[in-house]
Amino acid sequence: MKKTNKKAVNKKINKNRVFYFAVIVIAVIIVAVTSVKVVFDFFVGDSREIQSKKELDNLELYGYTLDDLDTPLYKTYFDELKDILNKDELDWEQYATGLTKIFVADFYTLSNKITSSDIGGVEFIHIDMVDNFIMHAGDTMYNHVKNNVYGDRVQELPTVSDVTIGEIISENYTYNDNSYEAYKVSVTWEYEKDLGYDKTGTFYLIKDNNKLNVVQKLGE
Repeated sequence: MKKTNKKAVNKKINKNRVFYFAVIVIAVIIVAVTSVKVVFDFFVGDSREIQSKKELDNLELYGYTLDDLDTPLYKTYFDELKDILNKDELDWEQYATGLTKIFVADFYTLSNKITSSDIGGVEFIHIDMVDNFIMHAGDTMYNHVKNNVYGDRVQELPTVSDVTIGEIISENYTYNDNSYEAYKVSVTWEYEKDLGYDKTGTFYLIKDNNKLNVVQKLGE
């Protein structure tokens, strides 16, 4: 019978021990690093303040709101719209003017949006069009907006600085086989810095249930 070489066996055993020891050490290091990262994220990462909107004012009857993240221009237009809607007799053309201005100021300002799904102007859109409006905006103008949940976004985004109403035409508008009183409003607007975004548009606003709703931007 062939004799076993004890030295060779011991050497092989020692090599195996070294190998398994090395594997265990590496595994321990990986677990330790992972644990440290988890603990760090829990105590440090999550300690960062999360951006969220806080409502400051609202026009409950119409569903319009003013939040702390809204721009000074939006606040100005909100106050103007509030004055228009609180009058004893509503001037519908003034309403159309005020609504178009605040819609443009909100939708085309991206700098104060928290994520790409934080679409501006939704509360001014006709309820039947909201889903399509959000989907279209998310696929186009808002698709490149980076996350700003922690308020640390480094990205240059547009801020509307002024909105000018041009021609307002009163006419009928057919939507879902129904005819509505409507306003066709031509608009131009400016930004704090021109980054190449739209600066002109024509919008349709329909009168439905004693409320105006944006239903269409011509050209889209």
